[in-house]
Amino acid sequence: MLTIYPCYSKTSYKNSYKSMPPANTSLEEGDKALNENKYQEALNSYQKALNENSENYIVYKKIAKAQFHLKDYDSSIKNYNVYLKNSPDDAEVWIELGEVQRQKGEYNNAITSFEKALNIEPKNDLAKRSILETQNNKLSCYNPEQAYREKQDYAAQNLKTAIQIAADYMSLDYMKDLADIKIQFGKTAQMGGTANIAQYENHKGAITVSDSYIYASPIVIAAYLIHESVHAKDKDSYTSVREEQDAYKTATQFWIRNSEGIQDPEMDYAASLYKKSPASLASRVQEIYELRDPNIAKTSPNHPPYKLFKFPLSKSKAASQPIKVYDVIA
Repeated sequence: MLTIYPCYSKTSYKNSYKSMPPANTSLEEGDKALNENKYQEALNSYQKALNENSENYIVYKKIAKAQFHLKDYDSSIKNYNVYLKNSPDDAEVWIELGEVQRQKGEYNNAITSFEKALNIEPKNDLAKRSILETQNNKLSCYNPEQAYREKQDYAAQNLKTAIQIAADYMSLDYMKDLADIKIQFGKTAQMGGTANIAQYENHKGAITVSDSYIYASPIVIAAYLIHESVHAKDKDSYTSVREEQDAYKTATQFWIRNSEGIQDPEMDYAASLYKKSPASLASRVQEIYELRDPNIAKTSPNHPPYKLFKFPLSKSKAASQPIKVYDVIA
């Protein structure tokens, strides 16, 4: 599944940009470089932007993000803290800070940061699963065997629950066609320097969810399983714009019906587009996949499949966020 939304939450943006000066050229250049995974170039542009306006505190979190990717963890932590001193209610950045601390092995500090994010957004699934992951990292320092067993047990039960949720949503005929598909946690392919959240591999007859999602809510995992099931339904190794659009649409319909307020940045962003109009989501998916592969086919041999699910979904009239330019990560 190619991610169309790179950030951890959207609520923090309204706080971050409050009373912030407009973006300058250096800031825009930094954003462009960051989107292209040119981290040193991004850092240079952000530092230039900060020199031009030292009161634009949003630049500090951008600098910190570039430094994180460059593995300059000490500097990244320092700049995240400068930003958070001015925007303490930004759950997204508390999560980003926690991840830097986790990568540095500062597990207690990381858990504290994730908990602060969860206090701000109690249904933020990334914050919740990051706490569980970090607690397991901490356990592995003094009892690696127990940490491994506990993680494997959690993964097995969580995936079982997610599969059941997805199966309950699917039609019986659809489930019969997927009876021979293996579903598992594991390592996934890299896209744009980031691992896929989930992927279907026809030659293996398998749907793999990234093992970084072992501690995710089963509702979140089920949404990604449903997305990949659209690909698996075709029984071929091809994809297309239409197939990707249908996969996102199907998973998004499930998410709108079943998320119960749980926050997942990818699914929430897709839902915001769908609520604006199904065409908005389809357009964004087409944009992303044609950017990734200009030669991608419009349709694929065995797609679209049969009617997938039992329940029609009425179009919501809820307002959505405007379309923005986001990183293409998977």
